[in-house]
Amino acid sequence: GEEGEKAGVQRRFSFAVADAQYLLTFAVMLVTGLVVAHLTSQLHREAEQARQRERRSHDLYEMARALSAAIANEQIADAATRFFARSFQAAAIILLRDAAGELAQLCERVTAAPGQIDASVARAVFMRDSPGDEEQPIVETGGLLYIALKAPMRTRGVLVVMPEDATWVAGDESRLQLQTYAVLIAIALERVHFVTVAREATVHMEGERLRSTLLSALSHDLRTPLTAILGSAESMRLNAAALPVEHIALIDAVRDQARRTNELVENILDMARLESGVKLRREWQSLEEIVGSALGARAPLLAAHHVEVALPPELPLIECDAVLIERVFVNLLENAAKYTPPGSVIQIRACAEQDMLRIDVIDAGPGIAPGREATIFDKFERGDAASSIPGLGLGLAICRAVIEVHGGKIHVERAPGHGADFVFTLPLGEPPTMAVDSAEEVRP
Repeated sequence: GEEGEKAGVQRRFSFAVADAQYLLTFAVMLVTGLVVAHLTSQLHREAEQARQRERRSHDLYEMARALSAAIANEQIADAATRFFARSFQAAAIILLRDAAGELAQLCERVTAAPGQIDASVARAVFMRDSPGDEEQPIVETGGLLYIALKAPMRTRGVLVVMPEDATWVAGDESRLQLQTYAVLIAIALERVHFVTVAREATVHMEGERLRSTLLSALSHDLRTPLTAILGSAESMRLNAAALPVEHIALIDAVRDQARRTNELVENILDMARLESGVKLRREWQSLEEIVGSALGARAPLLAAHHVEVALPPELPLIECDAVLIERVFVNLLENAAKYTPPGSVIQIRACAEQDMLRIDVIDAGPGIAPGREATIFDKFERGDAASSIPGLGLGLAICRAVIEVHGGKIHVERAPGHGADFVFTLPLGEPPTMAVDSAEEVRP
């Protein structure tokens, strides 16, 4: 071997280094190879991450497009369920609050049984109020992920995700992605909610407009024949001396029914005017005169009842439309006379309370059924729908419309003992002062 080395023959398959420069070359090439390998590995990793981000962005776009086309909550839940199953191999359930105030499952197309959901956890996540947090925390328990569906206006529900592999949500990027999907679902739910509200409001407005138009047209068309019938009946009643008794009874029946129908038509016309906007003729009036006029208008109907009027003499004047306020008293007195037995007492009271005038019309009837204190003032609502007492259920609705247009409020309370106490208020103002000019003293 020594002879071979001396002769210039190089050794093979040996770690012996003949020249020190080879060590430097080896070190440089090794470092270069390691750096290139590291950069290549990092490039592959970044390329894979870019592909994942691209795939997630595509999935996010597809989900946003699917949710934007949804017009019902069920479609939103179905799209979310299919998306989570395809992209993450996870089942998703959307819980929304039902009419009873409980969180109810919106979609049944899930792979896990609904019994696995912890209702207390879902309710706690839903009730959590964190308006300052842009990102809702993810609550993980029992292998399920709970996240509130918080929209810009309010929290719409809870998203429950049941992943087959819980490691995919361990990273910050995955959690941010889940929160983004939850926000998309919440915004879609809120959009559907407001679309539904707007549609219902539009339908209600169109229905009210059509109803008002029909009522106004029918009322005007009925007034002419009713006036003719009532005038003919009154004329025939003036010549009753020359008619048989049975004919007089028929004439009185026709006259009474014509008057009653005319009053119903007047109620319909009043309701149509109030809904279309009526210009008040405000003048300073005495409440005693308005009550007296209303009692005179309903004197025949109140003949079988005892009416007690308690108006303090110091009551101030009120600025109102006397015709409309009289209509309120007429309707309340008529309502009391209809639903109270003959011989019962109907009371009218008034008192000044700070800047409002309170008026009570109290009867001794059966009262208002519990829970109907507010709906009794709606149009076409009656105390007893099956009652034989005539009426359309517009009297109290007209009272509410008149009082509200005057800036007051009306409600019903249970009278002491039994019966109903209809209470309405009217604003008090400063009555005009009468300037009295002092006459000069006349000297003889």
